[in-house]
Amino acid sequence: MQYNKENKIFDANDEPLWELSHLSLSYKNIIEIDNLKGLEKLTKLQLDNNIICRIQNIGHLTNLTWLDLSFNLISKIEGLDSLVNLSDLSLYSNKISELQNLEKLTKLNVFSFGKNEFKNHETAIQYLKGLNNNLEVLKMAENPFQKPGGGPGGTDDYRYYAIEMLKKLKYLDYELINAQQRETAKAKHNDEVQDKDQNASNPADDSKNNVDQELVDAKIESTHKMIERIQDESEDA
Repeated sequence: MQYNKENKIFDANDEPLWELSHLSLSYKNIIEIDNLKGLEKLTKLQLDNNIICRIQNIGHLTNLTWLDLSFNLISKIEGLDSLVNLSDLSLYSNKISELQNLEKLTKLNVFSFGKNEFKNHETAIQYLKGLNNNLEVLKMAENPFQKPGGGPGGTDDYRYYAIEMLKKLKYLDYELINAQQRETAKAKHNDEVQDKDQNASNPADDSKNNVDQELVDAKIESTHKMIERIQDESEDA
C-alpha cells in the first residue's frame, strides 16, 4: 500500500483502494476491525486467522457477498444486519455458542459455524430452519454437541437431524448429501419435523387458547366474588 503525489491511496498495482472488490487481511494480528471506510465496493473480505473479538465497523460494506471471519476469537454474531447481499459467511473456529442476528441475510447460501462452542445441535438447527434464506452448504461439525458414535446426540444423529430439518441443504460438512442419507434422516426425524411445522403454523390457535383460558379464569373469579357478596349480605340481614 502506498500514496501517490496526490495523497490518494493505491495498492501495489496502482489501483485505487476504493475500487477494490477483493481484500485479504489474513494473518495480520488484527485485534479490532477498523479503517475500512471508503471500501464500499468490496464484495469479498478475508479477515481470517487474526485475533478479532467482535464483529464491527463493516456495516457500510453492503456489497459484500463473501466474508471470512474464521479462526478468530469472536463470541457473538452481530453487526451483519446491513450486509443483505452476503451469500457466503464463515465463522469457523471462534468462541460462539449461539446463532443469532442472521435474519436479514436472506441471500445466505454457504454458512460455516463449525469448531465453536455450540452444545445443542437441535437449538442451532431449529434457528436456521426459521430463517428465510437459500442455505445449501452448511459446516457445523467440531462443536461440543458432536459426540463419538451414532447414538442419540452422536455424530450421525446431528447430521440426520440437520438433513431432515433443513430441506434445501445439498452439502453438510463439505460432503454431498445423498438419497440414502435423506431417507435415513426422514425415518429418524420426520415426526419431529412435522410436529414443529404444525406448531409453527398454528400460532393463532395458541393465542386463542390463551384468550379462552383468560376468559374462563375471569368468569370463575367473578363468580367467587358474587358468592362472597351474597354471603356478606345474608350475614348483615
